[in-house]
Amino acid sequence: MTTTVAQREFGLQACVQETFAGRSVRVVGREQLKIDVHRLQVEVDGAERSVVAKWSDPVVARRNWLVARRWLPVAGLEDHGPPLLAVVAEPTGEGAWHVYEGLRGHALSTEAPVKDDVEAAMEAIARVHTAFADHSLLPEFRLWGGDRGIHFYAANVRDAVVALSSLDRKRLGTDGSAARNALLQRMGDLKNEEAERAQVLAALGGSETLVHGDLWPTNVIALEDEGAVRVRLIDWDEAAAGPIGFDLSTLLIRFHSSHRPWILDIYRRAVDRFAGWELPNESELNLIFETAAYARLASLLVWSVGAAGEGESEWLRERLAEMVDWLDAIRPVLSSR
Repeated sequence: MTTTVAQREFGLQACVQETFAGRSVRVVGREQLKIDVHRLQVEVDGAERSVVAKWSDPVVARRNWLVARRWLPVAGLEDHGPPLLAVVAEPTGEGAWHVYEGLRGHALSTEAPVKDDVEAAMEAIARVHTAFADHSLLPEFRLWGGDRGIHFYAANVRDAVVALSSLDRKRLGTDGSAARNALLQRMGDLKNEEAERAQVLAALGGSETLVHGDLWPTNVIALEDEGAVRVRLIDWDEAAAGPIGFDLSTLLIRFHSSHRPWILDIYRRAVDRFAGWELPNESELNLIFETAAYARLASLLVWSVGAAGEGESEWLRERLAEMVDWLDAIRPVLSSR
């Protein structure tokens, strides 16, 4: 049974009431931020406050709960994660609402990075990475979030070949078939490179740790705190076990190439200070970052083919052509200085 829009709406209202159970509460304002993510202005016992309500499927809901209530707190890093107030499960068991305290902050700017914000962000990320390196909770990270190392690369490249091979070339047409063939060639090349990339990750990728998994600047919120800047990392839907390069490549690529070296230098100094880590040089990091980028695109390709279904040939043709361009556009994250 699939949850209807009306049922989801009822669940949203119910989760607010349950979050503030025993208190006088009413919703006085609402803004939809994304699908199934809402910023609510609520009046609680006469005082107005802001909360964010987010609906997730059961696995993602459990993963986010673990991040906020178990994993980060184990290392004393709960203030680095999302400020979770309550979790309210749907009666159907198809998902759950998470209610978070509204943050009075801003996401990292990529157009004009603010040094204090970036320093706070990279230090927070470094603390998480170093705290959970080779941690006893790694099996839990992998169980609930998967693996973002070489296995993620290998599995998605393999699955992409299978998905592309299953497509009906007649339905794709000439252009779609050309894009499919180009992608098959690229996935074949990536499969042939697996052993070499695995060797590089094993030698230079560092310890496995807890990775955010979707570390876009929009998921890094900077807040003013008594004249200083602190950071909370939000939206841990893709949290997993993996190498630090997965998170770093995701974040750095969003900034202009001229900013990436000094941003990375902040992280480099932080992990050295926290754990005595020495990061690989730029050319070695570029290989690690490139592997992560190809793995992410292969994963997107797999899920795109699956989401398109039998009756979405036009949409799929466009996506396949985009994927060819995106793969061709991958460049070294770091340039020589």
